Amino acid sequence: MPCSDVTEVLALRLDESEHFLSYSLHKRTCGRSVGAGPLLEARIRGMPADAVLALDAGTWEFGDADEVQQFLELKHLFAVQSGLRALLGLEPAGADDAISTSRVAYDEEGLLLEAELAVDILTERIAACGRCKGCGSIAKMLATQ
Repeated sequence: MPCSDVTEVLALRLDESEHFLSYSLHKRTCGRSVGAGPLLEARIRGMPADAVLALDAGTWEFGDADEVQQFLELKHLFAVQSGLRALLGLEPAGADDAISTSRVAYDEEGLLLEAELAVDILTERIAACGRCKGCGSIAKMLATQ
């Protein structure tokens, strides 16, 4: 039986020059990945944080992705962008915000952010961008997985 808590956990890493290194996006309750792992990592690895923030859903290239894959790619994009904005102080990240910072650390691998995401806020952003025609029904389906 699916859990009603659909909060997701984002972990992302930047190098010492604020270039994107990696991320993961998992469900808080079961630890299961949202989609097939870090869907966008290969496309954004090495990009400066400000370049990742400048990526636009309206011009995002999906290739031959089906509607579910498009939804997941946008969900990952918006999650990573929210995490970067929170990490860089461009977006509030408290307990009542769309993203809530759990941990920020710096080590030999670079800067790490761990945060929880309110899934309903991400879904609203996807719907607002207009790129995913069926995100309401897809979002409900994905939330129960």
